[in-house]
Amino acid sequence: MSKLHELFSNPAVESFGTALRFAVGKREYGGGEDYASLIEFEYAENMAQFIDTLKKFLRRYDAYARRYEHDNPGKTAFRPNEKTLDELVRLANEHGVRNVCAAIISHALVRPYKEE
Repeated sequence: MSKLHELFSNPAVESFGTALRFAVGKREYGGGEDYASLIEFEYAENMAQFIDTLKKFLRRYDAYARRYEHDNPGKTAFRPNEKTLDELVRLANEHGVRNVCAAIISHALVRPYKEE
């Protein structure tokens, strides 16, 4: 199995990609229209920038998730967990920041697979 396949199929990358998908979605469809995070992931080149991008994204995403839950009583917004965050940082060390960011963005921009 290739290293890129392992990276793109990693649950942590998929989790953060899903969160980014919800964050950049249109508000009328329940999204947060957070295009800044998409751009920041695109331009993160080193570990310091990656960590800063994650921090900003998680802060914005938490506000989006709280707003979603407030506007949709009884529903819980998807949130990545601590384990996936730790795994994402490990992957950035192993595969490089640019590759991890590309994988997150790719997961965010594709249509999610739904079994029929």
